[in-house]
Amino acid sequence: MNMEKHYGPLNEEFLLCIEQFWQFGLPKDYKIFLLKFNGGVPKKTAFNFKGKQEGSVLDSFYGIVRGNDNILLVAKDIGHRYPSTMLPIADDVFGNRILLSVKGPDRGKVYFWDHEMEAGEGEEPSYDNLTLIADSFDEFINSLHDMKE
Repeated sequence: MNMEKHYGPLNEEFLLCIEQFWQFGLPKDYKIFLLKFNGGVPKKTAFNFKGKQEGSVLDSFYGIVRGNDNILLVAKDIGHRYPSTMLPIADDVFGNRILLSVKGPDRGKVYFWDHEMEAGEGEEPSYDNLTLIADSFDEFINSLHDMKE
């Protein structure tokens, strides 16, 4: 993967501490990405939803960094707005989130979370406003393309 900018590399022992804090292990392909790049902006940013022509444009991948792109802060701040089996890993240029399933039968799959269609006040977050992007993180990053394509 070619990155425009990134925050990496990330220390493996530190990432293990984060996994213990979260009480779940990260899918291997995403863990490798964090260790190498620790988030950032890829050169190719457009993506399609799985099996569809529609998609969006990635803004940046979160990392374990200071500021707005800190995955720990994003997960804490908006974690109640999507299913508890999901971890926010990126956002698009419109403020929607890219989520990685970290638990359950769909562990490792990557979803698009549409903030315009999220659960209402007092409703339990569900998969209703999630759209599958890829069956794995590797599939997702390998599907990123230029907006012209």
